[in-house]
Amino acid sequence: MKSAWAITQQRSQYHFDNSVIDPRWDTVQHLGHIQPTWAEELSAAITASAPVTWRTRGRDSDPLKRATEEYDQEDYDLEQQGYGRDYVVTNLNYNLDPVFQHIADQFGLEKSMARIHVQHPGQVWNLHLDKLEKWMPTDPSQVVRYFVQLTDWQQGHFWSYGNYAWTGWQAGDVSTFDWINVPHATANAGHVPRATLQITGIITDKTKLFLSTL
Repeated sequence: MKSAWAITQQRSQYHFDNSVIDPRWDTVQHLGHIQPTWAEELSAAITASAPVTWRTRGRDSDPLKRATEEYDQEDYDLEQQGYGRDYVVTNLNYNLDPVFQHIADQFGLEKSMARIHVQHPGQVWNLHLDKLEKWMPTDPSQVVRYFVQLTDWQQGHFWSYGNYAWTGWQAGDVSTFDWINVPHATANAGHVPRATLQITGIITDKTKLFLSTL
C-alpha cells in the first residue's frame, strides 16, 4: 500500500529538517482581520457540527471527490502512525449560517468550498500535506486556502506549520499558508472548542481586491 504522506512529500519543496526555520514555509501568513459579529451564530454552528474522520471529511454532493485509492493511502498512514482509520480528527459544519456564507463569498473564489472546523478538546488533525490540486490540476498554484479564526486563541490550542507552532490568534484573524509545500497539523489540547472558517478555491481578481481591504 502506498503512503499519502510519502507521495505528498515527493512533490513538496519543504526542507523536512527539524533544525531549520525557513521563513518561506515555517510560518503562517497573516492577511488581515475581520471584525467578529457572530457570537450567537457560532454557538449554533458548533452545536450543529458533526465529527469526521479523514475518509468522511467530504460531502456526498462534492463535485470534486477524491479517488478511492487516495482515501486508502490516508487510512494506511493513520494505521501506521497509530491513530487508526476511524480516528476523529475534528468536527465539520458545511451548512453555513448567512453571516459565515457572506464572509466566504467576499473572498470571491472560483469553485469555492467553505466549511467550519470545530476542533473539540482531544481532537487532533495529524501532520499531513494538503492535496488541493483537484481544484485546478493544470495550475495548482492558483488554488488557495484561507482561514478565518472564529474564536480567540485559548491555552492548549495550536496550529503547526512546518517547524512553526502558531498560537495567540484573535477571532477574526485571516491567514493562509503554502499548502502545496508545508506540512501542517492542528490540535486542541485545551478545555474549550476551537472554531475556524475555512475557504478553499481558485483565486480571482475579486479575491485579491478583497484581501487588499483587510
